[in-house]
Amino acid sequence: MVTNLKQQLETDLKQALKDRDDIKRSVLRLLLSAVHNSEIAKHGPADDADIIGVLAKEVKQRKESIEAFSQ
Repeated sequence: MVTNLKQQLETDLKQALKDRDDIKRSVLRLLLSAVHNSEIAKHGPADDADIIGVLAKEVKQRKESIEAFSQ
């Protein structure tokens, strides 16, 4: 079972590939990889709530990295 959010991420990735948008493509691949890793750890498909949690975690990690680098 594929969730709506996961389908949307995959659709956005396909569009980014067509548009040759390198930054958007990289970000979407990173997010889909994190969602996939979450599904592996969960031993099943991720629902929308799981995906939102993964996205929030990735955003937090990036913000912390930016803060650490700027100091």
